[in-house]
Amino acid sequence: MFASCPWGHEGESEVFCYECHEELLHNPVLLPEDFVRFAELVRMRGLSEKTKTENRSKLAGRVVLLRDVISRGLKVLHEEETERAKNG
Repeated sequence: MFASCPWGHEGESEVFCYECHEELLHNPVLLPEDFVRFAELVRMRGLSEKTKTENRSKLAGRVVLLRDVISRGLKVLHEEETERAKNG
């Protein structure tokens, strides 16, 4: 799908405890409303497909989009928690 890692982490790896690996990474919790919002973002970015083609560029775009969603969500929550910790 990608010739190289779009985020510059080609060839890197991490070690996770069994629970994090099995439960968090393999079983993310996505609710129906999450899929609706993500599908809307996919359409807005022109990454939707009615039929699959050999060209995987739109699928790659959806992977990048999901990574962006996760990254931005983590950033916002981290900032909120940092602010909450400062203010006690």
